[in-house]
Amino acid sequence: MQPLEHGSRPPACPFFDPAPARGEDERMRAPITLLAAAAAVMASSLILASPAPASAQPEAEALEDAPALRRACRRAARGGRPELYSITLPAGSWRFGAYEPEPGVLPIDTRRNLRAFGGAVEIFPSGLEPIGLRASAERAAALDAQVSTASLRLGFFLGMDRPARRACLLRPSPGVTMVRFDLAFVELLSESDEVLAREDSDRLRAWADDAERDGVPGSGPRGALSAAMIASGAGTPSEAIQQAIARANAGPLGQALGRCMAAALERGASTTAQVVVRFSVEPNGTPREPEVELSSLGDEEGAGCVAEAVGRHLRLPRRDPREGRLELSVPIRLRGE
Repeated sequence: MQPLEHGSRPPACPFFDPAPARGEDERMRAPITLLAAAAAVMASSLILASPAPASAQPEAEALEDAPALRRACRRAARGGRPELYSITLPAGSWRFGAYEPEPGVLPIDTRRNLRAFGGAVEIFPSGLEPIGLRASAERAAALDAQVSTASLRLGFFLGMDRPARRACLLRPSPGVTMVRFDLAFVELLSESDEVLAREDSDRLRAWADDAERDGVPGSGPRGALSAAMIASGAGTPSEAIQQAIARANAGPLGQALGRCMAAALERGASTTAQVVVRFSVEPNGTPREPEVELSSLGDEEGAGCVAEAVGRHLRLPRRDPREGRLELSVPIRLRGE
């Protein structure tokens, strides 16, 4: 997702309009604006992270009407740790796009802004990113057959990707309030509110608090690396890689993360945050071109400092170049107290 400084990706999927791209800010100004595809929008944005077990899924604050959403917008404008919200779009107010066999995704049609609360609010994804549900062709056909009676629940953050940018354009009735949301999850619900399908985004994984993420030893500004994930493709990193990452927390990298966090706090960053850094691994074990993939820090300079520290101090086991490209995503927990 470009606002979180992903690397380059293939062109966007063809369900977007072929018209010249309009910026997000233009969509904020004009209701029911067509979403046009820019080549920089990543097709891989459709493939969201696998959902966590139901017991581990964080609970979103359901926004039941336009006033509740406006209140959420005002809270987001004050800054601080992003909050998780959800909106349910009733059957008939949304639809699926054409099924994409590669990478096997049934997309939500976002060529027009999604309308909520009887048209009083229109929402669209930040970065103009595609969203959808992973499914086989058969599963996609079964889900699409229920579109006339199914509702769509969207979990999202406001201003998570780019805290300095305005997430909402509030207009009093009868004006239409425009909202740029940072997707957390998408759920397809039956008429009885049974969850038929769900996908979680990497944002939600980066934001969610669990015991492992909260466990950053020490006091004062500090940071710690969590277990790495394969950024592209299947499989998991080797045990040797995970052990090297765990050891790095006690060395120069851990100290550098503390300095990054201390400087970010002086600029008003969140005291509890996570930054996900993505990089490829050179044959000698050094990270190549580390970049910020996701950040809840609320400070772009601080997030960049974290990525730079990873590139400078993290050293992983040597690897055989014949094994092919290895790209990792490493979540880094940051605490300021």
